[in-house]
Amino acid sequence: MNFSFKILGMFFLATLVISSCKKEDDSINNDISPNGGGDNVETVFGCMVDTACNYNNLANVDNGSCDYSCYGCTDELAFNFDSEATIDDGSCVYASQLMLNNWSVESNCDGFIMSQLIDVGASEITIDEGDDEGDLVVDFGLFILEGTIDSDGSIAVSGEGPTGFTQISGTGFLQSETIAIINITASVTLATENCTLTLSLIE
Repeated sequence: MNFSFKILGMFFLATLVISSCKKEDDSINNDISPNGGGDNVETVFGCMVDTACNYNNLANVDNGSCDYSCYGCTDELAFNFDSEATIDDGSCVYASQLMLNNWSVESNCDGFIMSQLIDVGASEITIDEGDDEGDLVVDFGLFILEGTIDSDGSIAVSGEGPTGFTQISGTGFLQSETIAIINITASVTLATENCTLTLSLIE
């Protein structure tokens, strides 16, 4: 009888030890894996969106760190080229295209003739494309200038006034997608006049 009790006692003790070890293993596994299941999966935080610049293919928990700053215009000939962009997002725009619009004009001239010509005929102007890409035809109403614009936004114009006696030339820059500055010089007989023209896109 005593022998039977000893056998039962040993069996009961072994059962307790095995049960305790299993609970301890489950606890360890649950600490390692946030999803449970005892798969021993290490938690790796990071960006899990594969289109993000900082996508981490090893991450299994998204921490909201996804960044998209690498997207932009990657064409060096575009007006809005982004040297830090590594993925083109289709946003490229070009100076020659931007200039082909209607613009309002504010003039600041140091002489009477050009001031009157521009104020009377050119509170608003239209810029059309010339024979080739980058060629400009600038209609000031009372006179027309022809010019060019480079990919970086540099502008050059030249032409004659309405009487043919005034020679006009100038340079400028497309400062943004909606603002351009052109400095022109008009020479007539012995006089020279200078104007700064501020062009604002009419939207």
